[in-house]
Amino acid sequence: MSHTIQIDTFKHLTFFSDARTSQKDAIEQFLKSGVEECLADALHTPTYIVLWGDGLFVEIAKKAHHDQIPILGVNFGTKGFLLHDRAVFERKTVFSFSERAYPILHILCEIGEERIEWYAFNEVFLVRSGDAQAIDLFFAHEEKYFNYRGDGIMISTPTGSTGWSRSYGWVILPHEANLNVIMPVGGITPDTFSATVFPDSGTIHIQYKADRENSIDLLIDNTRMLHAENRPFFLTITRASENVTLLIEDSYTSKWDGKIYEEQGMSLEKI
Repeated sequence: MSHTIQIDTFKHLTFFSDARTSQKDAIEQFLKSGVEECLADALHTPTYIVLWGDGLFVEIAKKAHHDQIPILGVNFGTKGFLLHDRAVFERKTVFSFSERAYPILHILCEIGEERIEWYAFNEVFLVRSGDAQAIDLFFAHEEKYFNYRGDGIMISTPTGSTGWSRSYGWVILPHEANLNVIMPVGGITPDTFSATVFPDSGTIHIQYKADRENSIDLLIDNTRMLHAENRPFFLTITRASENVTLLIEDSYTSKWDGKIYEEQGMSLEKI
């Protein structure tokens, strides 16, 4: 989190922002407005509060998962899909919050003698690197398995489905669904393989044999975690034993839930 800064602490609240933000003055004014006291009165346990955008929120969400501390987001960026509109808290009335449990993926990578662990809030993406040829992977989930050849494979969580999955024109899942999406990228073998929704209760196994002249990148939440040139590795992907706890201000619940439908051109409004 090289650009992430802990900008303030107030009682049991910890605030995070991005050192590069152009909204520094607006964030400082927000914190000095008295909203900290109102939030501290409404939130009675340690809480992480993100003041910026979705990218930073994903970073801090994984820290919150590790520390088992709930997280709240206030949008000072652009889209803010996982955050509240700033106006919700600028009114400085009595706040009340509901908890939402969001699933997260645990990734174990075995490469040579190394065993490396990561967590993914949005997605795990295996993709050919640079000008490399198509990559060969073996994929297995429960009793289903196949050999894949193409540009890459992405496994997306429900929250991740509103990002990459949507951008590729594939399915969007409710954020709390006990499901994942696997998506092929580029030319594929088998040609019957398309975006598929499957339960997150099983274990995904992916093997990269590295038996061709190519290289592969492993990206987690849009950050490259591994670059392998002809180095075989084995991934085991499961749902993490603990969820990320997001806090939703009660007056914002309808708006929050409506974002899923808005992404698909629908509305929660009654006809």
